[in-house]
Amino acid sequence: MRDKMKLSLPYGKRELLIDVPKKNLLGVLQPRKFEPEKNPEDIIREALRNPVGTERIGEIIEKKEERDKVVIVVDDHTRPCPTDRILPPLLEELYSSGIKDENILIIFATGSHRSVKEEEAEILLGKEVASRISYISNDCRGNDFVYIGTTSKGTEVSVKRAFHEADVKILTGDVEIHYFAGYGGGRKSILPGVCSYSTIQQNYKRNFFHPNSKPGVLDGNPMYENMTEAARFAGVDFTINVVQTENGIVGAFSGDFDSVLRNGAALVDRIYKVHAKEKADIVVTSANGSPHDIDLYQAYKALHLGLNVVKDKGVIILVAECKEGVGSGIGHQNYHRWMRRFKTKEEMQKELKREFIIGGHKAYYHLKALEKVNIFLVSEMPREEVEETFRLRYSETPDKALEEAFEITGKNAKVLVIPEGITTLSSV
Repeated sequence: MRDKMKLSLPYGKRELLIDVPKKNLLGVLQPRKFEPEKNPEDIIREALRNPVGTERIGEIIEKKEERDKVVIVVDDHTRPCPTDRILPPLLEELYSSGIKDENILIIFATGSHRSVKEEEAEILLGKEVASRISYISNDCRGNDFVYIGTTSKGTEVSVKRAFHEADVKILTGDVEIHYFAGYGGGRKSILPGVCSYSTIQQNYKRNFFHPNSKPGVLDGNPMYENMTEAARFAGVDFTINVVQTENGIVGAFSGDFDSVLRNGAALVDRIYKVHAKEKADIVVTSANGSPHDIDLYQAYKALHLGLNVVKDKGVIILVAECKEGVGSGIGHQNYHRWMRRFKTKEEMQKELKREFIIGGHKAYYHLKALEKVNIFLVSEMPREEVEETFRLRYSETPDKALEEAFEITGKNAKVLVIPEGITTLSSV
């Protein structure tokens, strides 16, 4: 009889295994099983037929005086949204209203991330759609933005001109836990999705340090409130978002972007909010695999949520492929620079309050985490970068990391394993 439990951890497009002694295993925190009654296509079509807070998209188009320009905002390469499943039934609705491919522009809501590559677009949109419908990415440093108003929290909102000038504005995406905006989805396709760098920066600066800017919280979360106000300025006509598990789409909601978000968040809570019996000495967390663990900038989120269930001075083992290293977006590179430039989180906090730098916030969180726990990283990143720049303990495999973690915490240490660490909101 084996005295160890062999567990799988998503890693890029494959899995790594870890052997955890049964006597040490406190538990495996996983989303609750949720079996939808319909297949994904039917779930999406039913959502399109039954919007909340708006009319059906065809009825909205029918009432428009101008309908020559339709824009559809979609998630980028760092998100797992099944855009290629959402678009076909959505496009059918548009075609039945007389909209043609040449009337449609797809915008990847990259926020401050790098642009989507051509080969990535073909995967995200589906090769056929990518070949016949024009698409662009949101280059937040570009000069093609239009000011549309200032929120009550002082954020000057500028959105991409192509979005602003469209006659019909549609958002797509998926709803999942977000580590400071509460949840992804809904208004997030606007801010940061299709906004300028200045707008994104102001949103962070004014709301980032508030104690209610945290995962799984909407009401009272100033980040959510500010982004929602910005999205209202943008004049969104229609939204469709999905909720997913490892088995695919389990829910879809359409209509008003905030109603969509709240309905999606309620389903996410049912599936992804889980409780541990107690805090662990060691937490092993995977960043969900591809595309969530494409780079350290994204994968960090799993580490951040793992802090909820680990003891002070304990160990977190982050398992994330990071095939693009820290990443190449604006925030990603700032994250890297700040980790090299500053020694303490207090220095970072002072600088962020003087001038909020996107990516600097990630470095600040990173150093806060290092003050609380020992952190191992299992990834494809070079050892020197992991240890010297990011100040993490490098390990080649989850088993080697766990062996070293026991040396720090003791042979009787209790271990929690979180295979979907970016989307699982755990608590004690």
